[in-house]
Amino acid sequence: MSRFPFGTPFGWYPVAWSSEIAAGDVVRRDYFGEALVAFRTLEGEASVLDAYCPHLGAHLGVGGKVEADGIRCPFHGWKFGGDGSCVDVPYAKRKPQNVRARPYPTRETAGLVWAWYHPNGGAPSFEPPSIPEFGAEDWTPDWTRYEWTIRSHPQEISENSIDWPHLTEVHLMEPPPNRSVEFVGHEIQWQTTTSKNVTTLDDEHDDIVITGRNPGLGCSYVRYTGMGDSVILMGMTPVDDEKLHLRFGVIGKRSGRSETEMAEFHQAYSDDMAAAVEQDFPIWENKTYHERPRLCDGDGPVGDYRSWAAQFYVDAETGR
Repeated sequence: MSRFPFGTPFGWYPVAWSSEIAAGDVVRRDYFGEALVAFRTLEGEASVLDAYCPHLGAHLGVGGKVEADGIRCPFHGWKFGGDGSCVDVPYAKRKPQNVRARPYPTRETAGLVWAWYHPNGGAPSFEPPSIPEFGAEDWTPDWTRYEWTIRSHPQEISENSIDWPHLTEVHLMEPPPNRSVEFVGHEIQWQTTTSKNVTTLDDEHDDIVITGRNPGLGCSYVRYTGMGDSVILMGMTPVDDEKLHLRFGVIGKRSGRSETEMAEFHQAYSDDMAAAVEQDFPIWENKTYHERPRLCDGDGPVGDYRSWAAQFYVDAETGR
């Protein structure tokens, strides 16, 4: 039995950094307990499909080739467009009707390729985040990236956003004197202030304001103001019911530093942030889920968070 009785929540999940898929590239991915293929057309549009050809089951990511605006199966040459529709069967006089490789709605924003997962194939009900600092002239040009595969679930990780006491116990931060959270539609919008010593910068003290958003359960992003101004994005893409793939990226504002100074500072500052994420791993990988936890008046709004998170699951009886 899974440690987490949720299933996979629907929403947007990162499946690749944009730079991982050049025009004409095909990459394999294993997410949501399924085999996927992501590819970029020659015109530059990214798409994500079920990896297995609906004809006789060949894996499109093993020998499949991009041709113009679609991908051609390596087994019999059937070609599929980015929407999954069969657009060509080279040896047939008539294409079979209603043949489609399952498409995953795809967006590309903030330097990431996102796929929409819904267990029943439901259409997107909101959009992935747009981060205006990404690509801006006075910010570092690309994410400083970190990736891990761990035994956890997106809901468990996202819950950390409103778990104020763990900042002190796990991350050695000062207890946050100011904190707020709102649950607004598909988003959590939250803010906290705290301070800590930055281990990668000679333990220099850092007073921090963190303003975060969680659009669904697939990602979170924060604007982090302290010794430097940063944007941190974390994607939480389920591999299966027990594991997920974390993508963690940081960009920083140049703030008058020279190129060399900025590169050294930003790498060290980002490394400290990534080390803080790793501090959570022993907790996440070994905890269990209590449906009715025993809470106290100093805890964050765990009950409100879980009520909000429930909207991203399909009811087994109604299918909604």
